[in-house]
Amino acid sequence: MEESMFTTLLTLPLFQGLSYDDVTRIVESTRLDFITLKEGNVLCRHDEPCNDVYFIIEGRIATRTPAADGRWAVEEQVQDHSVIGLNVLYGRRRTHPSTCTALTTTRIMVVDKRTMGALFRYFEVMQLGAFNILTSELAERSRRLWLPPTQTLEQRIIRFMLNHVNRPAGPKRFEISMAVLGLYLGEDQRRISRALHTLERENLLVLQRRAIEVPAFELLLKRP
Repeated sequence: MEESMFTTLLTLPLFQGLSYDDVTRIVESTRLDFITLKEGNVLCRHDEPCNDVYFIIEGRIATRTPAADGRWAVEEQVQDHSVIGLNVLYGRRRTHPSTCTALTTTRIMVVDKRTMGALFRYFEVMQLGAFNILTSELAERSRRLWLPPTQTLEQRIIRFMLNHVNRPAGPKRFEISMAVLGLYLGEDQRRISRALHTLERENLLVLQRRAIEVPAFELLLKRP
């Protein structure tokens, strides 16, 4: 086995912690597909069945997740050494929640559902890695439910955004109008506008036509 393949696999989620012999066994006996997406290529679409797990080796992916009513959506970024599809590979809902599109030339390793099941059966460290990822996501979601109540409209807007992102850091784009945001928060559109412009003056977000750009979500969360 090439040293580069061994090094590459050990940088990916679920494969970290495997021995050289384990990785050699996987490479020699398991079907691992590698694809390269150009900028703008779609990896998977919202509501499509999830039959594969995607490991991002190099590049960046944009995920666009629409609301159930279709009135708005949020776009986030997935960096390299991340995994897509693990959280919907099994369970009651086995469809992709987001449309995933390459932002740059992106190298991806694709592992189908049957192969992932075999790897989980044979390598306990991969089971533990999957449990760690999924339970960490669940714990973060649970933590948000018990945050203290907000005091201002600006805080309520930030909390709304926090409750609808997967990772509370990095750039975000909320494709939502002030009218729709006001509907979700039960607020007058004029008050929503004033609050958003306050946040914009603080350089925490950028207002666009029917969209809100957040350059660094972690900075927005630091606002008192």
